Amino acid sequence: MIIHYPTCARALAGLLSILLVNGCATTSRPVDFYTLSPAALPGEPESLAANCRDVVIGIGPVLWPRYLDRPQIVTRLSPNRISFDEFHRWAGPLEEDFQRVLIEDLSKLLQTDYVIKSPGKLSYKPRYQVQIHIDQFDGRPGDAVTLKAAWSITEQNGGKEIAPREATLRVPTTGEGYESMVVAASAAVAELSRQIAAELSGRCGVPQGK
Repeated sequence: MIIHYPTCARALAGLLSILLVNGCATTSRPVDFYTLSPAALPGEPESLAANCRDVVIGIGPVLWPRYLDRPQIVTRLSPNRISFDEFHRWAGPLEEDFQRVLIEDLSKLLQTDYVIKSPGKLSYKPRYQVQIHIDQFDGRPGDAVTLKAAWSITEQNGGKEIAPREATLRVPTTGEGYESMVVAASAAVAELSRQIAAELSGRCGVPQGK
């Protein structure tokens, strides 16, 4: 059998060229990265904010559905269909970003520096522990973002759960792109923070154990 090496070489070179072109075509598009941002929130009225000023409040754990445990931003196409965008991603773990922004928003609302991630490495022992279970946190560019969460406040002295709540928040976007969607997501976190802050401000002035 006679093998025509030049012909094989040319065919192989052509195949490699096609692969290289296709590879460049799929990797040349840049990826955009996003983070949630704290809101410019007014604090609670002085009479309420003062209640929590010296109270340590722990935030966590925050539990997430598995479909959100990924770097890609999730777009909800219908009640039963979602997509993951490879070119629009969170800059870090969404769970950590969410908890960071929630803590900053609550600190502003309650005018205190004692809102902390819990469990954490600090020696502060929270008087109140806020636990959150996220059921949905997604949306569609040019439409809205939906945040569904169940949350509760537990008084650490005795482990008494005092405020189980549920929240379904829908925040319209103000533009068509992914950045507007992320802005709406940040606003949804801010609204959840307002609800939690309202409950905490009413509890912080109550003597422990009551």
